[in-house]
Amino acid sequence: MLDLTSLLLSVFLSAGCSGVMLAATWASSRKDRFLLTCALGTIFVAVSVMCSAFYVVEPARWLVTLAYVCLLCGLATIYGTAWEFRHDASPWRVIAGAAAISLGVTIPAHALGLNGLGFVLGFLSAAGLLFLAAYNFWMARHEAWGTLVSLAGLYFLIGLSFLPRSALVALEGRIVMNGPPNNWAQHVGLALIVAAVPALAALTIILNQKRIVRAHRQQALTDPLTGLSNRRALTESFGPSRENVGLVIFDIDHFKRINDTRGHSVGDEVIVLFARTLTRHLRPGQMAARLGGDEFVLVDRHGGEAPLVRQAQDIRRVFTEDVMAKLDLVCTVTGGMAAGKANADGLPALLGAADRALYHAKRQGRDRLATSGPPALVET
Repeated sequence: MLDLTSLLLSVFLSAGCSGVMLAATWASSRKDRFLLTCALGTIFVAVSVMCSAFYVVEPARWLVTLAYVCLLCGLATIYGTAWEFRHDASPWRVIAGAAAISLGVTIPAHALGLNGLGFVLGFLSAAGLLFLAAYNFWMARHEAWGTLVSLAGLYFLIGLSFLPRSALVALEGRIVMNGPPNNWAQHVGLALIVAAVPALAALTIILNQKRIVRAHRQQALTDPLTGLSNRRALTESFGPSRENVGLVIFDIDHFKRINDTRGHSVGDEVIVLFARTLTRHLRPGQMAARLGGDEFVLVDRHGGEAPLVRQAQDIRRVFTEDVMAKLDLVCTVTGGMAAGKANADGLPALLGAADRALYHAKRQGRDRLATSGPPALVET
């Protein structure tokens, strides 16, 4: 079995290299800041372990105090990493609070030379911070189930390893010790950390890569101007179904004239205003998408024709009022509606029927809603 100094140096190398790897991965993209937070926490832990290795050789009060300051600040930062990932918000207040509490519990004992008491309290504080990190990764497991459950499990296991270390020191009953604890629990705990830290770093990087892939996919399925789904997202969301589906295609009347007379910036504002109106009127089971240009679609999984007609008319009316109020511009919308079962032909067949109803409404003079069917009914 390795001696305590060798184990501490192994942990230092493991944590130090992992911290550098995490920082380098973050520097290559600089998107998810939780990666940088984790790198900082891991480097703090590495510095703590190096101080502990020196403390084995030279048991000085300032060395053990510095070691626990770095350890608890590092673990508080790792807890902040998990909190930041889960909440997607700045973690520094959480980190500062966790560090302040754990340091307040542990450091006075070490600073006063009561290192035995300090070890007991320090190990318990470390376990608590690691349990908090595990809890936050566990609570976020819906985002990447396997990766996050593995992270939570490893952090929980490492936190658990601190409990027998604390218990054995407490059982010795010495408030002041000649040096660091040197027992089986200490050796097993350090060996576990040597093995787990690279795995934790790798899982954290995998988590970052999964977020990047998911973000790229989201961009591919989202219209950049309005934030609505695009045609591809719409097609992927609605496959063949035996259930009734209703949809309305909206087209902003004379949109090219708006661009020509008021400029493309005003045209973009009109597009965004309609997207917002559409979003505000969405009901459960419905989806809105921008098909391209000035064409939008509202899809209702329930497919009730009469309620959908009323909803579409409300959208048209509210949009016209908003554009007049905000842009001092008369702007109307024409719609075409279709409803039925999206069978083998899927959504494209219903889109085609709604599109034919839309053009029928345009031929009738625009600023109205037409429903598909022979013959099409025009609702003004």
